[in-house]
Amino acid sequence: MLKLLPIGTVVRLKGAEVPFMIAGYFPEDEDTPGEFYDYSAFPYPVGFSSTIEASFLNAADIEGIIAMGYQDQEQMEFVKKLESFQPEAQKEEGQEDE
Repeated sequence: MLKLLPIGTVVRLKGAEVPFMIAGYFPEDEDTPGEFYDYSAFPYPVGFSSTIEASFLNAADIEGIIAMGYQDQEQMEFVKKLESFQPEAQKEEGQEDE
């Protein structure tokens, strides 16, 4: 099962020139309904702006963690619920790898 990183975590992605900051969990690809990604993210340090769309990425795209996002009890409980939810599309993908 995927261990989710906290919102605000800054990661280095494979093949990317700039780091990205995790901004959300399990976004659905509008072009491919039913296809979910692990995270939505924005380039760091730029972040969100009206001219920058969120990027979607999976844990497998992450090469390294630059800085961990803020964690408290509320965040940990929320992530625990999300980890048990993980979209069906993702569960099916993970089962194929086993």
